[in-house]
Amino acid sequence: MLSGKTALITGGGRGIGKAAALLLAENGARVIVCSRNGKELAETVAEAGENAQKIVCDVGNENEVKRMFSVIGGNRGGLDILVNAAAVFAGAAMEETSVEEFRRIQDINCTGTFIVCREACGLMKNNGGAIVNISSLAGIRGLTKFPGFGAYTVSKSGVAGLTEALAAEWKEYGIRVNAVAPGAVDTAMLQQAAPDLYPRLTPRQVAETILFLCGPNSSAVNGAVIELFSHLQK
Repeated sequence: MLSGKTALITGGGRGIGKAAALLLAENGARVIVCSRNGKELAETVAEAGENAQKIVCDVGNENEVKRMFSVIGGNRGGLDILVNAAAVFAGAAMEETSVEEFRRIQDINCTGTFIVCREACGLMKNNGGAIVNISSLAGIRGLTKFPGFGAYTVSKSGVAGLTEALAAEWKEYGIRVNAVAPGAVDTAMLQQAAPDLYPRLTPRQVAETILFLCGPNSSAVNGAVIELFSHLQK
């Protein structure tokens, strides 16, 4: 499905990002996997095979993101697909959340997504491309919110809004921007933040929706935020 395409996946060391990297590689894409954790990146690349490469990068750091895209554009050709899966998931009551912690979560989850999208546009605007951002059901208006995850909820609401804004602005370049908003997913990040939750939704299932949004069968889809609901086991 993605033969000849180059894809960048942020947060590709584990969880949804890793599952997306593996599935896109299985479908013929050359994947570039980015994360702050070099050890986890190496494991993803080893599983993805010879068409995978890694770049250590903190998406919340604008200078690091610019350096990453300089490498991608200068040494590794163009970019067809971007999956923004890098995120942090921290829990605390809002009245107990410091400004520093609130900013940290926004910097990685929302601002980081914006920075990576902006830099990717420079490589995609001449030939088009597909961008998939990872939001969350927590960031969708009208759905149930859980106490203790306010800063995360705000960040993922921002990702959903950013997706719609970029879809409108970049459609003239042939760049489609969509998002996936899953409920609780069975990842290490969730287990650390909420060990009492046992979701049935797997990273691989989320990756399958990502694959659809990256592929030719979704060529008419732009500005969508696809909600994936998760049944919680006790």
